[in-house]
Amino acid sequence: MCQSHDRKAQGLGEVHSHAHAQNHTVPERMRSRRDFLRTLMGTTLAGASVMELAWHRAAWARSAGNGRADELFDLQKAADGVYFAHARPQTVINCNAAVFVRARDVVVVDAHSKPSAAAALIRQIRSEVTDKPVRYVINTHFHWDHMQGNPAYKQAGAAVDILATNETKRLMTELSGQRLKESLEEMARQVETLKARSAKAGAQEKRFCESEISHIESYRAEMKNYALELPTITFDKTHVLQDGAFDLHLEWHGRSHTSGDVFVFCPQRKAVATGDASHGWVPNIGDGYPQQWPGTIDEVMKADFEHVLGGHGPMQHNRGVMTSQRNFIEELTQRVAEGKTGGQPLEEMQKRITVRSLKSLESNGYGELLQRTQWAENTHFGSAPPPLQKDVDGCIRDVLRNLDRA
Repeated sequence: MCQSHDRKAQGLGEVHSHAHAQNHTVPERMRSRRDFLRTLMGTTLAGASVMELAWHRAAWARSAGNGRADELFDLQKAADGVYFAHARPQTVINCNAAVFVRARDVVVVDAHSKPSAAAALIRQIRSEVTDKPVRYVINTHFHWDHMQGNPAYKQAGAAVDILATNETKRLMTELSGQRLKESLEEMARQVETLKARSAKAGAQEKRFCESEISHIESYRAEMKNYALELPTITFDKTHVLQDGAFDLHLEWHGRSHTSGDVFVFCPQRKAVATGDASHGWVPNIGDGYPQQWPGTIDEVMKADFEHVLGGHGPMQHNRGVMTSQRNFIEELTQRVAEGKTGGQPLEEMQKRITVRSLKSLESNGYGELLQRTQWAENTHFGSAPPPLQKDVDGCIRDVLRNLDRA
């Protein structure tokens, strides 16, 4: 989520990246799209279909606390043996997961923001899909909301291996500890801000603030003595998991959202799990490689697939969103590069590069889709979330900072 990317990178504030900078749904000054509490971006739903409105209302109801508390995901079937665990709105966000049910076991792609969330998905898989054990967990990249749940799989009872690229393991080892520490400190500040907000709020907003505080404090308590669980099987570019049901090809195609992103292809089911290198939220470029990212997606799109299981946002059954994201990153990078060559400071670029000036956002309703999706999939209060321009401004900042990354 370009969203204040720096936040997502380890969860919050202007510290990290998907680490997007997540937006908290707290005071206006802190609303940047994926603030840690993710004040979701959205607009009014004028023009949305009846089915879209119904879907969004259901998501809003879940974000308000309805539904079973232990069910953090909606499990959706993509193809025979392939499921998409769509993360429900949470104050401390979780990523989606791809679930591949093989002949004797299960492979799960990505492990969420905390062990309790991964444990919740394990329970849902057993109750809704299969009682086969999880044998492999794949970390698509090193960001907190995709790998901090790893310990839950190691503690589930069956033998489990965790797979990732060597680069992802390196980044987890070098950066995860400090980013977690910084995010927990930022969350403590967010709690104080929410308490101050609650003291001045009406009844409904007060309940919202109290719910946010409760979720943050629960996360802080769970992660206080957290021990990182590193991948046990690593590779540079490719690794294949063969099985009688179908094969899974783990492939690194170049730098994109991070330097170690892996794509998981299932050729027999025409499905691909993409992590955050391609998904339905604003791309997070905080740890990204904007000059190289579009080319990486071009390589990925040479494969034969129909179902796209992204790290955030809804499952896709075509390449439309993937193509739109690729084009957005390419167009934005070109505009920022031109501004830099012309000597424009960041603030001037952010004034000149607007949502309406970006053809990639206007084309095929991509910008509107991003707003609706992020609004539905994050916790929030009220009806006036920050405009998409705030996310774009964050992306401009991150592209400028990472423009010349090799």
